Amino acid sequence: MSDIKGRVLVVTTGKELLDEMAPSMSGRGLELVCVPTLKYAADRLAAGDCSAIVVDFGQVPTTEREPFLALHKQFPAVHMFTLETQVSTAPALPAPLRRLSWPLPMGFADQVRVVDRPVVILADEVLFSTGAVQTALQEAGVHAASMDSSAGLPDFIRQMQQARAAAIQPKKPKKSWSLLGGSEEEEAAPEPPPAGVVVVQFSGTLQQAVALDAAIRKEIPEAGCYFVSGMDTPRYAIWALTDFNPVALPREQSGRVAGILVDLTEGSAVRQKEREKERILLLDTFKPVLTTLGQALTSYGYEVAITTEGEEALSLCKKGAFHLAVVGTSTTAAQYSGAEIALKLRERDPDLRIIFMVDQYPLKAALQGVSQVVELGLDDALLKPIEASRLIFSIEKALERRFLLLENARLLKEMQELNRQLAAINGFQKNFFATVAHDVKSPLTAILGYSEVLTGKLKNMPSEGKYAANIHTSARTLNVLISDLVDLAAIESGKLRVEIGTLNLLSVVNDVRSRVEIAAQKRNLSLIMDVPPVLPPLAGDDARIGQVVQNLCTNAIQYTKEGGKITIQVKTAPDRVIVSVIDTGIGISKEDLPRVWERFFQTKEAQGMRKAGFGLGLKIAREIVQRHGGEMGIESELGVGSRFFFHIPVKQ
Repeated sequence: MSDIKGRVLVVTTGKELLDEMAPSMSGRGLELVCVPTLKYAADRLAAGDCSAIVVDFGQVPTTEREPFLALHKQFPAVHMFTLETQVSTAPALPAPLRRLSWPLPMGFADQVRVVDRPVVILADEVLFSTGAVQTALQEAGVHAASMDSSAGLPDFIRQMQQARAAAIQPKKPKKSWSLLGGSEEEEAAPEPPPAGVVVVQFSGTLQQAVALDAAIRKEIPEAGCYFVSGMDTPRYAIWALTDFNPVALPREQSGRVAGILVDLTEGSAVRQKEREKERILLLDTFKPVLTTLGQALTSYGYEVAITTEGEEALSLCKKGAFHLAVVGTSTTAAQYSGAEIALKLRERDPDLRIIFMVDQYPLKAALQGVSQVVELGLDDALLKPIEASRLIFSIEKALERRFLLLENARLLKEMQELNRQLAAINGFQKNFFATVAHDVKSPLTAILGYSEVLTGKLKNMPSEGKYAANIHTSARTLNVLISDLVDLAAIESGKLRVEIGTLNLLSVVNDVRSRVEIAAQKRNLSLIMDVPPVLPPLAGDDARIGQVVQNLCTNAIQYTKEGGKITIQVKTAPDRVIVSVIDTGIGISKEDLPRVWERFFQTKEAQGMRKAGFGLGLKIAREIVQRHGGEMGIESELGVGSRFFFHIPVKQ
């Protein structure tokens, strides 16, 4: 089987994105397939071999957003990612619902300020209730209306547009005269008021947001609608993909696509369960702030415990009681400093993540609180007063880190156990090979010798002679298998014997031909030699190189149907000699090619034709060639044939 777990179709015209995504994809067993346009993407999805599609709106025209969304509806089982840029999310571009990450992308609020069209931002409950989106817009000079419900939203926007149109006064001419003569000037029209911007509290699903966007644009076609959530990227992505919705990511986060796909297919259930209901401890002296933050965290789905006492916090915190603690650095002036509280909390639970809330004044204390985050290995320091949305963002990052650390620890423990088991298996295997190599080889040699003698003595007795010949043939086959096991054991123990001397490659190739020619004739195969009369001087082991060539020829004979052709070819290059065995056999599929060098591996097609063997020959042959300073390669097409080749450096 192939190591590829899935193919990801990337729609882009630039090579940079592929270079960015390739390492994370290949490291997770995913293969990238690139096409430049929507048409090619549709054809490839119709082929049915892609599990996901990534549309790069940094290169793909944004006017094709709706056609790509329509394509996704045709293939809903194919996960869709859109990579967004500052241009592709600009409110000046007419487009269906777009998602924005939180905090808002740099420059977005400025784009809203200057755009001449209505902008609707659907914000989740936490971002809306804390006023985070409104504040971010206001800091950029955008005054947005707020609605705590999306009911009647299209009518509200229409009314805003009508009020805006009424506020724009028509141009009024006026006359002005000069001493030199009269001239008539037109009074400049007043600056039109900005287009309507509305921030709406929205707690529905992505499908409901898409439906609301469609209803708004049906009434006001020029309106632009956005969905904004403070949810962390992995959780948002799995949430969207589980419901067959596209996932929008900033283009610079393209490297996260592979991890999201793996989480979705292999670990999403475990991950979601782990992150389902995390417990947060809030500790500070100012209870009103704790209450406000606690309400915001609770509405976001966390379990929250609040205390103003350091001793109570320590008594509450036992291993596993909380996932994260938010500690005010001035919390326990009467008992412990913030740093002391953090250390004591970590003593009780080493996996606990900790965030500091630092007073801005006095400045020295603020600087000390921030520096202690680094010194103590904590997760973050937030300066008071703290917006709930900013705290949630920091908490999400810290909890993500906690999950990854625990997951890495679990995987490391599993890997160590698997390594222990593998070492035990390898030890048994080496002992087994050694036993076979030495304890079986001796009696087998006797069987070969006596069966050969019997065959000679029974020449005048055809029936009995046939039995002796069968014994001798079977013993020779068994001897080849045992020899492969002996060589494998020698390779894995680093003791494979290769005697480097002057290599007579032409003689080796001719000897192999004489040995395999009869087998080729029995299968009605043409055996062709393409060898130059003279070769440059080479260094090597005649017997071992002969073993390699014979292995390649034997495989070619076994896997080529009657009437086919096999060519033994030798060519020279300035610094090497290349030996090839070319056949018109069954060939090897593209998926199986990388595995042909693995021990015991045989393709499905080969298993139906091979009479005997462990599938060790190619691995042993490659090791022999590498001991000569060369390398082996393969070119093959299923149903057409194969070319196995190796090269040996010219003797200097």
